[in-house]
Amino acid sequence: MGEILEIDGVEGVIITDRSGEILYGAGSFSRDVGSMAQVMADASGKLINRAGQGEYRSAVMEFPGGKMVLLNDRHQLLVMADRRSNLGRIILLARKTMRKLSEPDMASELASLKTAMAPDRDEATVTEPEYTAVRGKPEISEVKDSDVSDTPLLESEAPADSAGSDAMDDEAGMVVRPPEGESVADEGDREPMESPGIPEVKPPLSLPELRPLEVPGDPEGQIETALTIYENVLLAMSIGASKIMGVAPAGGMLRKSLPYSECPETLRDVKVLGSASLDFRRLRENIEGSGHSLEKIKKDFERIITAITENYGRVMGYDAFRGMIRPEFTRIHRTYSDVMDALGITRTIHPELRKIWEE
Repeated sequence: MGEILEIDGVEGVIITDRSGEILYGAGSFSRDVGSMAQVMADASGKLINRAGQGEYRSAVMEFPGGKMVLLNDRHQLLVMADRRSNLGRIILLARKTMRKLSEPDMASELASLKTAMAPDRDEATVTEPEYTAVRGKPEISEVKDSDVSDTPLLESEAPADSAGSDAMDDEAGMVVRPPEGESVADEGDREPMESPGIPEVKPPLSLPELRPLEVPGDPEGQIETALTIYENVLLAMSIGASKIMGVAPAGGMLRKSLPYSECPETLRDVKVLGSASLDFRRLRENIEGSGHSLEKIKKDFERIITAITENYGRVMGYDAFRGMIRPEFTRIHRTYSDVMDALGITRTIHPELRKIWEE
């Protein structure tokens, strides 16, 4: 890792496992970058596969402030660099590092790194990982032309395990630069600077404050409690999809996912709002007007959650979707787990989503 960090212009490096968990970081990154990288990896893999070019291996992404390089194998190695950096040098050293990470004796070391860096995932208390800002270093000499070839944006070399890459917005430059005309201090004397984190789509939604619930003794109270929990579960799913895809695409996918034919009364005239979430007010009105029992309500919500989850899973991958909803789902489980178990709600949540609660 040290060799990569010494390359002039490198702003940061992270290593993640295949679930998107950050194992090592130097520089400034969003904690969701690993999961978001998984989305691009899945989409890129499908694109290259359909083009008959083998399996997706790595990607180079350029943006106004520089470039991002991501290599995939059993782990993901993500390098952020500004425009001064030598792309060929970065790729050569990154591949060398990936080979080392695949060695058997690295498994225990990476596992200990993961344990040491694992944050409390409760969104109310979670904090961003504190990475060390990278100091500027003297320039490394250019590699020979014979060692560096023009690198395509998506490579399809020897097959490797599909992992992830990250979609970049063009809004944020990754390097702080002085105004034109001002002198720039020598690279070796420059003070550490914190570069902006990787941009991510900010959904216009957030979970409300979650307060513990008791199990009511009357059927009406149990139905109201169940609806409160299901509303927050579906809201968390909308938040996660919006983080990955953006609000408009997430709303369109949600609309196509709803099983209207399987739940005609519950979903009658229920639309997807502009925030990419369900019109839960209308959904409540349908349930209250239908006189459904708690068991019927649970069956309908199980169908709805299953349809949405499986549609998202096919498009973006379950690992990526879990990564985006993990903070919200963790809060829901910590607040409502006892009530969910007592009312039989937990088993109605899709198994791929319940994995978050079993970690």
